[in-house]
Amino acid sequence: MSQIELILSRHGETEENKLHIMQGQLPGHLSELGKQQAEALAEMLDKEELDVIVCSDLARSYDTAMAVARRKGLQPVATPLLREMDWGVYTGKVADEMDFTTLPESVETIDALSKRAGDFVNFLKKEFPGKRILAIGHGGFNRAIIVQLEKLAPEKILSLPIMKNTACMRFTLP
Repeated sequence: MSQIELILSRHGETEENKLHIMQGQLPGHLSELGKQQAEALAEMLDKEELDVIVCSDLARSYDTAMAVARRKGLQPVATPLLREMDWGVYTGKVADEMDFTTLPESVETIDALSKRAGDFVNFLKKEFPGKRILAIGHGGFNRAIIVQLEKLAPEKILSLPIMKNTACMRFTLP
């Protein structure tokens, strides 16, 4: 049986989150609360059987994954496929200072996000068939994964709520 049980989560709060900075593909630094959230996630998943932990290769995601991995005796598999949306020239800027109605060409498009989310799902199916996987990603990009898994139109990425830090959603991949 190659069915995958997926727990999709988001990294803990970062110092940049607190300042409303668009981190995009910057590493990010877990705040004290973020570190506590990562430990709480590890505690919550303590009794869960996990075969694999996959995370973004960005520090905020990897550091959150490590909190769980230490308890499970696993090494996270870091992949750039799970990175947050690339905010281009808006990377590092405060969200309140941005014009979201006309995004510059340097910002990753909805179509590109959707394609990358599909590539991530295919990566899981190819590399970890039949496994129970914890995937720790990012608020924006996790929406693209949800849209992909629920077979929604790519534009739906914009209307889904952003996951709270270390929240979990469960999916079964055929």
